[in-house]
Amino acid sequence: MVRLRMISSGRLTTLVLGCLALLLVICIIVFPDQAFQSSLQGLTIWWKLVFPALLPFLIITEILRGMGILHGLGALLEPLLRLLFKLPGIGGWAIAIGLTAGTPSGVIAVGGLRRDKLVTRSEAERLLTLSHVLSPVFLITVVGVGFLQNAKAGLVLAILHYGSVILIAIFQRFSYVRTIAEPEVVANRRAEARSQPRKGGLLNKSVAALQKAQAADGRTFGKLLGDSVVLSVQHLMAVGGIIMIFSVLTHAVSISQIIPFTTMMLSNLGLDSASKLEQLLSTVMPGLFEAHLGAYTIGQSLLFSDSWHYAVLSALFAWGGLSSHAQVKSFTLGTDIRYSAFLRTRLLHAIVAFVCTCAFWQPLVNWIEQSTSPVFRSVTNEASVGVNINELSLWSLLSPMMLWFCCIVILMLFLSVFTAFAFRHNDLTPHNNKR
Repeated sequence: MVRLRMISSGRLTTLVLGCLALLLVICIIVFPDQAFQSSLQGLTIWWKLVFPALLPFLIITEILRGMGILHGLGALLEPLLRLLFKLPGIGGWAIAIGLTAGTPSGVIAVGGLRRDKLVTRSEAERLLTLSHVLSPVFLITVVGVGFLQNAKAGLVLAILHYGSVILIAIFQRFSYVRTIAEPEVVANRRAEARSQPRKGGLLNKSVAALQKAQAADGRTFGKLLGDSVVLSVQHLMAVGGIIMIFSVLTHAVSISQIIPFTTMMLSNLGLDSASKLEQLLSTVMPGLFEAHLGAYTIGQSLLFSDSWHYAVLSALFAWGGLSSHAQVKSFTLGTDIRYSAFLRTRLLHAIVAFVCTCAFWQPLVNWIEQSTSPVFRSVTNEASVGVNINELSLWSLLSPMMLWFCCIVILMLFLSVFTAFAFRHNDLTPHNNKR
């Protein structure tokens, strides 16, 4: 009897990625001119929009992480985290860095927590749901101001992006199946709890977490500043390389017969005309591979209108692109975090984000329009009709957006402090390690 060997998921992933890389090389050799032009387009998007918008923010985020401020913020968010999502307080800083720096910072933090056995596998997978999101600066600055030339649209996309993630995390809180406690995780968590002050309330715990992170880092401010610049530039260089590679890949797919064949099959089913379907797939396809390219392509397209345009874009942001999925696979190596769980969450997030955008886009736009000053409304209206982005004042566009984001963060901190006082006798404190 012949026994068939089953290919493991890791080897299968390597095989598929290897075949795709080989096809990409073949396309570059066969179509060198198109490959050069598509690579140049990806480089232009990265250099003119992504790099200047994200570099200062990434440097500041690295400094805040090195100084322990993000760890202190995570400690402040701990009671709210336990109440809403039933997650351990140690994951607060992973969510804080994910909400500020965006992908892939969140998955790096969650992978480190799992390797250190501070969270269980189920907790790590649910933490990944909350921390693997796009940064507000990318959504507001790069997408809103740069691609869509409408800062107000960027803020609404950010609200819907984070709101749909919170809905999914709350659903996971009530639907996950409790597993047997891992002894090593329980022991490490108790040791972590013993290192925190037992008196003085939530603020003292936050200060203790900040000081502990500073001591663990140990770098002077000058060294920290230099390292932050180097790491931020390296991260953006990697992002630029990914954008260029997937720009070439999407162009290779567009010049192949994949899209015409798919549109022919769908039109035969009576869904729509072949020309409209082909235009739709050509516009959406880059977002399936890479978020920056998808946002740029849809921002330049006139195919969509009103909320449908932004609902598709919101769904693509929730999906994250195959480049983001590849980063998750890379940064979770050596852990038992399942990619299948991450994939299900991304698909669910895309569906929820699409539905929420269709339902709440216009009410949110009207609310923000009424809540902002007439000067800001006039500036955003000029941006939305195609004014050159270089002629606008970025600060006049971003300062109201950043004010709204800071207000949301302050509201979360207030709710967390209120939760700590209201439920101080319950199991929301980190010293209670009942499992």
